[in-house]
Amino acid sequence: FSSTYVSKASGRQNRLKSERNENMDNLNLKDVTALVGLIFGLTGFILGVLNYRRDRAKVTVNVLWDMTFTGNPVYDPNKKWGLVTVANVGRRAIYLSHASLRIPKGYGVSHLLLPESVAGKKLAEGDPPLQFSIDQTDLSKYAKDWENVRAEIIDSTGKKWKSRRPKAKNKPSWAMDK
Repeated sequence: FSSTYVSKASGRQNRLKSERNENMDNLNLKDVTALVGLIFGLTGFILGVLNYRRDRAKVTVNVLWDMTFTGNPVYDPNKKWGLVTVANVGRRAIYLSHASLRIPKGYGVSHLLLPESVAGKKLAEGDPPLQFSIDQTDLSKYAKDWENVRAEIIDSTGKKWKSRRPKAKNKPSWAMDK
């Protein structure tokens, strides 16, 4: 009795295994189409995310201190000037609303607006950088917090782009102890 029961059970298991193997070996067109669709869909999603991350606006803002202008009658060559450079290094055009110097707290003002920037300008991918000059004559009152005086631009969407904090070795002449 037990030997026939075992032989019937093992025969049933063998049939189930062979049916499973046949089902695995016989992929039909629906299965292949579903697999190809999954691969293409996943690839398209990944490429979409990568393109979104790549195609964003990105702006760099730099400040150079103690510059002099030569050969330009608008600027006094005997004065020291700061130069704010704004470059679009991203893939989307930006519309510059205005540029300013951000002043640390405790001075009664938060920003010194750069008059050349008030008209607003478009800065597209590959355009030459915009440059704004700063007269350094009146900046000595901020000498105590010179490393926190940073250039800042605001685009038409309200996003703020700031210059990096300056290094100690790049201390401007208006911040030197007198």
